[in-house]
Amino acid sequence: MQIDIPRLSELVTLITGGPSYEERQAADRRTAQYFHAFGLQRDAACLLDQLAQTVGRAPVSPAEARKAIGRRGRIVNMRARTPDLCMAEIRAKVGADAIETVEDGWRLSPLGRFRVHRARGGDLDL
Repeated sequence: MQIDIPRLSELVTLITGGPSYEERQAADRRTAQYFHAFGLQRDAACLLDQLAQTVGRAPVSPAEARKAIGRRGRIVNMRARTPDLCMAEIRAKVGADAIETVEDGWRLSPLGRFRVHRARGGDLDL
């Protein structure tokens, strides 16, 4: 039996939810903050966290969103919802004006960045 080391590394990253323990714990804390502030389910909170982490960079594509949903934190959810369902929940609970749909995917609007910043306990000045 041969073990494909690069594939094994990818599998471990998929199962653990990130490359390091500290990053997984930080993602868990942010997800919990979004749950308490907005009442989002875990997979929608993971997508919102991904949107918040990519502010100022390229928008989050549906393929990138599928990779993040249900795969952050300590447990892998093999029955995660689709990115479209998570996005509908985010728009309903955070606000429809918090998300911008662009041709490549989604990104947070300035108002969305403000709401996420406040939910994480940030000051009002951005």
